[in-house]
Amino acid sequence: MLKWLSSSLADAVGRILLKLLTTVVFAYWLSPEIFGRASLTIVVVSLLAIVVTAPFEESLVQRRVISRSHFAGALALVLAGSVALIAASFAAAAVIARVYPATSETVTLAWLVAGFSPILLAHAGVAIFTAMARRHRAFARIAWSNLAGDALGVGVGLALVFSGVGVWSLLAVRLVSRFATLLWLIVDNPIRLRPAWSLDGLGELSGVAGWFFAARCVDKAGDAVFQGVVARLFGLEGAGYLNMALRIIEPVRGPTASVSHNIAMSFFVRAQDAPQRLRAAVASTVSHTSMILLPVFFGLAACAPTLIALLGGERWAAAGPIAAGLALAAGVGATTHFLMTALAARGEARLCCLALTAELVCVAAALWLLAPLGLIAIGVARMVSTAAMAGFYLTVARPVFGIDRGAFVRSVLPSLANATIMALSVVAVARWWVPGTSAALLLVVQVGAGVLVYAALALVFQRALLYSVINALRGRKPGVPA
Repeated sequence: MLKWLSSSLADAVGRILLKLLTTVVFAYWLSPEIFGRASLTIVVVSLLAIVVTAPFEESLVQRRVISRSHFAGALALVLAGSVALIAASFAAAAVIARVYPATSETVTLAWLVAGFSPILLAHAGVAIFTAMARRHRAFARIAWSNLAGDALGVGVGLALVFSGVGVWSLLAVRLVSRFATLLWLIVDNPIRLRPAWSLDGLGELSGVAGWFFAARCVDKAGDAVFQGVVARLFGLEGAGYLNMALRIIEPVRGPTASVSHNIAMSFFVRAQDAPQRLRAAVASTVSHTSMILLPVFFGLAACAPTLIALLGGERWAAAGPIAAGLALAAGVGATTHFLMTALAARGEARLCCLALTAELVCVAAALWLLAPLGLIAIGVARMVSTAAMAGFYLTVARPVFGIDRGAFVRSVLPSLANATIMALSVVAVARWWVPGTSAALLLVVQVGAGVLVYAALALVFQRALLYSVINALRGRKPGVPA
């Protein structure tokens, strides 16, 4: 466990540092409108990517018995699908260019999507080779491939922005990163895998793949709807502020969510036919990770305005409240994230799909209703939708696992209370800070205060759970808190 977490931590920290570096540079050289244009391009292509990543990435991991032919058949199908989507993207751009004026934003976005669409080939390959790595619990391979890809992508993106390239300097980071990650996964994979049609193998995967595919479609559609509604209500500038906020939240939320999901899934799948073992594993995982992740995201929310001011300067200040809302939403979601993983391990992907659908509806409705509040509505809407999804997961998981909702809330509540007190103390530090003093120094003081406050609270009120977390990180079996 410690080896997996250490490599994953190195990946997360490295990616955060790279993201911070690029955010400082890009925020200085590029406008919010360019950020918004790049964000919309990425979200549209990400929506296309689910067609070539979602069908098999979980079914290849969740299936108890698997062979090389399953992987080879899946790889062949997703690569063929990628080529078809790339061709369709260029054809659609050509049609749009004939219908709309050449100077319209619609035409610009259409050609950006087409030019960015070759990343689909990399997404397809990464999905299959990552699934194989997860089957072998090669989480270090996944972590280092992501970090190497991000490092190379950042290097290319910085070179382009210094050369005066606008939106493509942002897009190149993603494009180069995915292909570099794919190359690492292929070279480091001990099993040589080539695409080969296997209709029987694909047929065996299709039963599980269908619901996972639907869930991922809704998940990505939720991101597209969220950013699309933001752009509709607040324009490209609003989408740009959201992009800036995501740049300080996603480097933390993304790796922690994917790493925790990957590791938890490998354990949950082994207990999928033993309800008591699975229930105990879920209860222990939720209580332990809540103690770790809640202070991370609540602390990030409290520091978000300072971090935005440090990275982007005053012209990006409007992104601060958005980032705080997104971080709080990530913290709320962290408490029930493993219920989704456990449901997936039991093959209950249809319930995950329903939960994600509920979140999509909630975030769109909340954005429209809260829009008069201004840009702060973006973060608040995400908090509302995440809370709704957490409630949904807790409701549907109860009959599946026999979870006592009262006991579940009691296991999370101490960490939630301690994280809230810590976050309020960090905000108080900023309120008492002398105006005009260095933002970097303020951030250091805020982080230090947050760590000290939360550590003291954990030692006083959660000593047993704290020691259990430490033992788990050291590779010892953690106890399951009552």
